[in-house]
Amino acid sequence: MKKDKNKNIIIAVSGTGGHIYPGIALAREFQSKGCNPIFFINNNSASLEILNNSGFQYVAFNMVGMPRKFSFSFIVFLAKLKISFLKALKQILYINPAAVIGTGGYLAVPVLFAAKTLGKKIFIHEQNTIPGKANILLNKIADETFVSFSFSTKYFKNKNLVVSGYPVRKDILSVSKNDALKMLSLNDNIFTVLIFGGSLGAVKLNEVTCKALLRFISSKEMQVIHITGAKDFARIQDIVGVRTNYRIFNYMHNIAYAYAACDMVISRSGAGTVFELKALGKTAILIPYPYATDNHQYWNAKEIEEKGKVKVIEEKDFTEKNLLEAVEILKINAKKAAVKNIVKQPQEIIYEEITKCIKS
Repeated sequence: MKKDKNKNIIIAVSGTGGHIYPGIALAREFQSKGCNPIFFINNNSASLEILNNSGFQYVAFNMVGMPRKFSFSFIVFLAKLKISFLKALKQILYINPAAVIGTGGYLAVPVLFAAKTLGKKIFIHEQNTIPGKANILLNKIADETFVSFSFSTKYFKNKNLVVSGYPVRKDILSVSKNDALKMLSLNDNIFTVLIFGGSLGAVKLNEVTCKALLRFISSKEMQVIHITGAKDFARIQDIVGVRTNYRIFNYMHNIAYAYAACDMVISRSGAGTVFELKALGKTAILIPYPYATDNHQYWNAKEIEEKGKVKVIEEKDFTEKNLLEAVEILKINAKKAAVKNIVKQPQEIIYEEITKCIKS
């Protein structure tokens, strides 16, 4: 790990894939320009698995989210916050980065405050329509704030804002449908639906969709790719049984193949999913997670809802009947080839802005 301030970039991520994957997309962009990205991550199993699979260097922290009520857990949180701040100070001094970037989540707070204390350039990226509390706080000290949705700008007091979009991994856009179908052992002339609920899965989404599509495929040509999440894998597998036209996975690191193979997506509406669907031009049925902070998944989904292309169904209305009706309606348009949106990638915009800020 070289102490070269012109090459080292720290990216602080925490939580699950929604914060980590845009960080990886940014890291690959910086790496392609000759920089050395180093991740600061929380040491939960989801973060470690994703980062180990990415191949990037990382420093792990033992940090927890802030409890909503004062309790012993809050005292533990404060202690870990202080320890993480001191560890971040030490690591930033050693790495001597040109910039420190936070992609949201609780770990970004001690890391970016430590970076600011040491006089480093700091930046944040907000993925969702409604910003998290960590980013609202960090916006007050950030040199620049990047947001995925223009809707988000009203929440930030520091107006040094750039509407960059969400950094989508470029490999998502690079897989051909034929290659994907071969890799997944699927037929090339059958309508294909992809189901997933995010890195942790989604119990109701899994069950309703599974039972509805099993009825659908019994009478019509359709094949299914279902990524259940580890916790729900065995249960869904028991419901489906052995079927060649219903493929079940507990997780898929290279989801680019599933995206490329499918004609329609049924999923939650985290910011990453929303922007991946938008970039790929996919037809989709979105079921926002109803307990997301400030109901941000609903507003994410509403940003891309489009008649005949993207349908939003709230979980309270998510039944087999409503789902099958939506599938029937959208299936007509989904048969048309998806059109990928070829524009400047958000990670390219963010790289250029950060580079300018560092040089100024």
